[in-house]
Amino acid sequence: MIPNNLQQPMIDLLLSIADDKFILGHRIADWTGLAPMLEEDIAFSSIAQDELAHAQVLYDTIGAWTGRGGDHVAYGRSPSEYRCAALVEVPDELQWDVAIARQFYCDHFDLLRLGRLARSKDAQLAALAHRLAAEERVHVEHMDHWITQLGKAGGEARERTQRSLDRLAPAASMLFEPTEGMSLLEAAGLYPLAERDFFSAWREDLTRVAGDAGLNLRLSLPDSHAVGGRRGRHDAAFAALLEEITEVYRVEPMAQW
Repeated sequence: MIPNNLQQPMIDLLLSIADDKFILGHRIADWTGLAPMLEEDIAFSSIAQDELAHAQVLYDTIGAWTGRGGDHVAYGRSPSEYRCAALVEVPDELQWDVAIARQFYCDHFDLLRLGRLARSKDAQLAALAHRLAAEERVHVEHMDHWITQLGKAGGEARERTQRSLDRLAPAASMLFEPTEGMSLLEAAGLYPLAERDFFSAWREDLTRVAGDAGLNLRLSLPDSHAVGGRRGRHDAAFAALLEEITEVYRVEPMAQW
């Protein structure tokens, strides 16, 4: 059981995971039928389905706690109530190097984040995170393969991938913006501190893969006073994206699927 005083901090943490996956799943679903090759079209579509499925099970968990229902949590909030990081909101404009760089940063972060939650003192959350982490590991391996391929290809492929990694690095750092009350969850063992420093572990894992591919990463923690998506601050484009995603729900919010 989550103590009453920690329920809202836990909801905010779970929303940060679910909202990242929800928006990212919709972003990469746009590639269905458009990926560089048939096999990757199937693989990327499968990853999109996984991201959305992960988001839904977390929304359902939150909905059960709040009595609002998973669909309402997913589709019925205002833009300022979403806790996704700016990186998942970045459009790739159907540029493969941008999509891969974005996913590379996000998947490594999610694997570490779910690994922490899998050690939670709350057995239900730990079991759920353990299951999601097993699927996330497959995503990480797939993105690592693509980064290696693009980097070692040299020429334009390497140049464009390096450029995308550089461009997205500032937004990637904001993945580490803490949600409200995160330190309380850490102290209570509900979101245990990582065995390695969280940011260092993420940067080291990414750098190892990128280095093997001949690519360079410039990653740093965000300013401690920076406020972004984890606190509900999004740019105007996010509201337009959310309006598109939630259009069907807003037409008939009580529909059962």
